[in-house]
Amino acid sequence: MTEVFQEPSQVPAPAQHADTARLRRRALRRVLKFAASVLGAVIVAALGWVLVRMSFRLGEVEPPYVSPAEYVVASFATRLARLSYDLPFTFRPPIETPGVCIIYLDENSARELGQNPNSWDRALHTRLIRRLTREGARAVIFDIVFADPMPAADGEFAQAMRENGSTFISGALHVTRDSGGGQRGITEVAQPPTPALRAAAAGWGLAAFRPVDEDYGVRRIYTGTETVPTAIWRAAVRLGAPLEDTPEARAEPRWMNYYGPPRSFPSVSYERALAEGQVSAGFFKDQIVILGSRSTLSELTFAKDEFRNPYTLFGAEFSDGVEVHLTTLLNLIRGDFLRRIKPDIELRFALIIGILLGAVLPLLRPHVAAVAAFLVIFLVVVAARWGMEERRIWFAWCIPALVQTPLALAWGVGTRYLIEERRRKALRDAFGHYLSPQVADRIADAEFDLSPGGTVVEASLLMTDLEGFTPLAERLHDPELVSRVLTRYFSLTNAHILENDGTIINFVGDAVFAVWGAPLPDPDHARKATLAAWRLHQASHIEVEGRPLRTRVGLHTGRVLAGNIGSAERFDYSVIGDAVNFASRLEGLNKYLGTDILLSDAMLAKLGGEFLTRTLGEFRVAGKSESHVIHELLGPAETIPRPAWLDTFARGLDAFRRGSLHEAHTAMRETIALRGGKDGPSEFYRTEIATLRAKGVPPGWNGVVELTAK
Repeated sequence: MTEVFQEPSQVPAPAQHADTARLRRRALRRVLKFAASVLGAVIVAALGWVLVRMSFRLGEVEPPYVSPAEYVVASFATRLARLSYDLPFTFRPPIETPGVCIIYLDENSARELGQNPNSWDRALHTRLIRRLTREGARAVIFDIVFADPMPAADGEFAQAMRENGSTFISGALHVTRDSGGGQRGITEVAQPPTPALRAAAAGWGLAAFRPVDEDYGVRRIYTGTETVPTAIWRAAVRLGAPLEDTPEARAEPRWMNYYGPPRSFPSVSYERALAEGQVSAGFFKDQIVILGSRSTLSELTFAKDEFRNPYTLFGAEFSDGVEVHLTTLLNLIRGDFLRRIKPDIELRFALIIGILLGAVLPLLRPHVAAVAAFLVIFLVVVAARWGMEERRIWFAWCIPALVQTPLALAWGVGTRYLIEERRRKALRDAFGHYLSPQVADRIADAEFDLSPGGTVVEASLLMTDLEGFTPLAERLHDPELVSRVLTRYFSLTNAHILENDGTIINFVGDAVFAVWGAPLPDPDHARKATLAAWRLHQASHIEVEGRPLRTRVGLHTGRVLAGNIGSAERFDYSVIGDAVNFASRLEGLNKYLGTDILLSDAMLAKLGGEFLTRTLGEFRVAGKSESHVIHELLGPAETIPRPAWLDTFARGLDAFRRGSLHEAHTAMRETIALRGGKDGPSEFYRTEIATLRAKGVPPGWNGVVELTAK
């Protein structure tokens, strides 16, 4: 026995070319994946860096000081930062705050005591302070500005404060902004209490919140201007808070650490606190008591002093200003206020997580990438919660969790899908040369020219597509199940095409391309193609995982070139021409019109009255310069009675052609109602009518619908 060894140079040229092409395709896929990985890392990291950087400019970016684009980005980043701050509070239980109490100057008390809600008699304050002094209150803080003197009452009021020795009162802060000349300027003027009261108090300071965010939330602790601290700061220092009483220490950024939802602090109304026997003995002993307003009755004229808090996200009430002041005081005394991570650290974190996610997720399979993305989000949320609870720090974690990670996942899945789709298309093109199984049988006994080229013939063309199959196949992740679905579907479609003398030209994925009238002439090609389309539509309803897969069909008759559209070495029977492209456009038009089978006017002209159809109007499809009348196949006329809604739809279509939009809209709406609440073509035209109403009917309108997408 003689063995023949073939040198590499003797390998047939087609095999060499196939190997080379395959290696090139693999190399190209690697290059595309690497490029997607690098570009994804750059995009995700850059976006995170920009958002984090802009989020540190909370309240500082607003027109006209910045461009509209910068303002939009800054607003989005600010909202993410605020959400990052707010959310962790809503998932933790309230923290106990013993030793404090609020006395509310509420509207009920004003009514009972006969007071003007905006100007209380200071003689009442005198009585209250003396009671608090007797009961041993640790400190008394007035969240009330005493800017105007009351000679009849101020003397006793001042004496009561001196006797107490730990009363703090408030002054106002007047802020004006000057934006002249395009430069941003802010002027702050402090308005102190009256001199007599100021001299009697243990301390005085501003009663203000700065900044108050756009959503009217107070998140940062305000400690005063360079020259005048807040009353809360004064009280905190006097009460032993671990603070340096210097302008530099006051300027240190601090964030509110809310202890619970609104109304969490012990409180009592002013009227009850003043009356004997209304509160238990010793209620105020060793308590820090803060007095402030609270509005509860809308019929009284009362200055609103309410602010958003983190718990408002899920429906909680707004916080009274006095609650915010008391929270600030406890934060300073306890030293448990929050700090935001330094900008350079947070920016580096955004860059690192952006580079890792953007680079890695495009390299993973979609389901693995999704799991990895959710794991990253979970870890970021856990880190944010731990940082706030254990280290009293926070950062804009919503940027990596809600923007960078989803973007990286979408980028990774999307680019991988495009790369794989390109690969699948290349494989379909390659294996498509082997998919003409019925041609040999049909021409075995006929005279047929095998040389490259073909003959122009009139034929009927059928294009099908299985709606929803591609996303289903990706979701199943089971090649055997996908194969069984396709095998079942092709078995159904093939049977009806072949039993009606059709020739299957090609399979592309889940699509079927068939022809009648070639390679052998058939004078009845239009009727047979239409009957095959109706029968395969009726029979090929497949249900997978509880979801039906519907076949869409396009039918057209026209002149095509039919023959060996291959080469001298590789025989491949096919048909080409403009008619083939138009049949494909008809199949795709189904998804816009919500139909199953569409046929051209040329096809209908050859059918006579054997089939019941509906005229859907005149369309100019993508890639075509001429318009065509399109029809919907409803079924064999002998088995389907003519429904009444056909006339209603025809009336609406005629009105649409004439530009009578109101009449057309009414008829389409009636058609939908007659069809049980759903009719794809009528719904399509209602959308077109709405567009025309918005833009206006153009001059020379003839009812032709332009379709720019395939």
